[in-house]
Amino acid sequence: MVNKTTDLIKIKDIKDDIIVMEDGSLRAILAIPGVNFSLLGEKEQSIIIYNFKELLDGIDFQLQVLVISRLAYIEKYINYLEEILVKEYEPLIKIQLEEYIKFIKDYVENHLIMKKMFFLIIPYETETISIKEGLLKKEYKQEESYIKKLEQLETRVTYITEKLSIIGLQPIRLTTPELIQLIYETYNPNLRWGSAPLKLFEELLSQLENET
Repeated sequence: MVNKTTDLIKIKDIKDDIIVMEDGSLRAILAIPGVNFSLLGEKEQSIIIYNFKELLDGIDFQLQVLVISRLAYIEKYINYLEEILVKEYEPLIKIQLEEYIKFIKDYVENHLIMKKMFFLIIPYETETISIKEGLLKKEYKQEESYIKKLEQLETRVTYITEKLSIIGLQPIRLTTPELIQLIYETYNPNLRWGSAPLKLFEELLSQLENET
């Protein structure tokens, strides 16, 4: 019997700006802006390497780096420019906007526009304890409330955020709708990234909250 695709996604719930896994562990995700490391000076590179090492030395848990490269959804940006064009009354600026919009449309038709995104996944899992039963050792997860686990995860998120800020990066914590969008578009790779608007997921969440 062939398993359903959904059986491979070990997610129980997405709420409170976190992902709740089937085993009860939690995940928070930070979107990290990219830095062109090769364009930095030697001194700047050394500072980033040193501070990143400090970050890694200060943690006692695993981190997962997720890099996604997909076709970008440019239509939203073009629509934004066209809205500005309609409101513009200065003839010279209007002509420049029209030429710019035409350039982008022509370029998109003949080139693949890729979008590369970087995410840092911060986990929290309840600690396990080993108990010897006869000749065997069995591991059991300690009992821990959802609120307690959430507090522990938030402590980790704060630490990582502060350390990344020192490096010069400004991480963005993904909200519940943004987490849903990330999961949705990750498992629908044929879509241009961003073609499923965030507003859609916000409306779906609102409907679910009204039903409960």
